[in-house]
Amino acid sequence: MGVGFSPRLTLLCLGFVSGVRTLNPDDPNVCSHWESYAVTVQESYAHPFDQVYYTRCTDILNWFKCTKHRISYKTAYRRGVRTMYRRRSQCCPGFYETGELCVPLCTEECVHGRCVSPDTCQCEPGWGGLDCSSGCESDFWGPHCTNRCQCRNGAKCNPITGACVCTDGFQGWRCEEHCHHNLYGKDCMQECQCLNGATCHHQSGECLCAPGYTGSFQHLSPAVLLQMKMFLFVSCSCEEPCPPGQHGSMCEQRCSCQNGGTCHHVTGECHCPPGWMVWPRTPPPRCRPSETFSLHQTEEIRATRNSMEHL
Repeated sequence: MGVGFSPRLTLLCLGFVSGVRTLNPDDPNVCSHWESYAVTVQESYAHPFDQVYYTRCTDILNWFKCTKHRISYKTAYRRGVRTMYRRRSQCCPGFYETGELCVPLCTEECVHGRCVSPDTCQCEPGWGGLDCSSGCESDFWGPHCTNRCQCRNGAKCNPITGACVCTDGFQGWRCEEHCHHNLYGKDCMQECQCLNGATCHHQSGECLCAPGYTGSFQHLSPAVLLQMKMFLFVSCSCEEPCPPGQHGSMCEQRCSCQNGGTCHHVTGECHCPPGWMVWPRTPPPRCRPSETFSLHQTEEIRATRNSMEHL
């Protein structure tokens, strides 16, 4: 008589489980694959054995019992090795695991930035290069130095924000404007000291005198004047009229009055001493004796009368 059985497996893991995977399989940086592993199993099976039993027979010597044999089966257990499969999650190539995240790996350290994808740095504003170790050139700013500066008149731009750092005498978002009236210098914060209607240079503060006025160092170039101001702390203010005998713009015109006459420092008009008068008939005007003026005036009156008589 046979013995039926139902196989039953009891799995015993061979490996030591060190921890539970916590990577999120929905993370785009997490890759998964199937891997095989071996386990020992204790399984039941039908084990054959020789079963002895007795039956009636004609053997009188054995009291009419005869011995017979048959193969029967019984449930037994044994150990075995079975190959199993499981899905394993791990960071994709170019990423490494830290905690529950897979973060990108950059071979070179991002000096002034952060690693955003395998071997790709995202630089902080003002820095560029593959590893964000190079500062922006003077005409560029921003992350990876991709933005071109818009500054004018020799201004530099901040490599981080792009803001223009104006040179002396300029202002505005792009440093496109001169300092306002009566202001000059760095950030247009210095006040001009010019007098008598003079204007000052937006960079150096040099006074540009109105006609008829002068002042120390007004004819020097802005660069020389700036150097002198730096070391000598001097300035001109156009507080002085032109020297005697000169007038006009930058006091470059010579007076023509002669004979002790003086000219106005702005217009050049002659002021004659007593006994002298301005002779305007032939330019330039000059101071001549009053008698000469009266004689010529008498001759003009006579000539006028003669012309009227002929009419």
